[in-house]
Amino acid sequence: MIQALQILPQALTSNTDDINFTTVDLRTGSASCNGWLQYNPGSSNFTLIGGGVFEITFNANVTSASTGQVAIALKSGGSDIEGTEMDEQITTANTYRSISMSKVIRVCPKTNTTISVGSLPAIGGVTPAVSTQIPIIKDANFVIRRIA
Repeated sequence: MIQALQILPQALTSNTDDINFTTVDLRTGSASCNGWLQYNPGSSNFTLIGGGVFEITFNANVTSASTGQVAIALKSGGSDIEGTEMDEQITTANTYRSISMSKVIRVCPKTNTTISVGSLPAIGGVTPAVSTQIPIIKDANFVIRRIA
């Protein structure tokens, strides 16, 4: 298991940028360099190695410097993973709102998959498309558990 945190406010550089987690609060032996996970603190990329079933949770406080929508999702290879998009309407700039998601994913055996959490440029599944603001993230908590 790994629990990565981003406590201080982090303004993302764009509405497509990923969150860099600066602190590893907990990391079990199986999530070390010879286990099922590759991760370096300060990075946004978590590489799941060799396949398996993983439970992933994320929660954070989010805002933006402008009013409007923000959208955050779990990503694999830069594309958002279905069922993980978190949309929030920021009605007052720099006022934080809470977001969270939970997802179980399967990685095929003998395969490596890199995942991250990041901003989306538009709200998914709506017509016409709704462009998003650049998010500011704080108190982010990202947990990955290998369950099978």
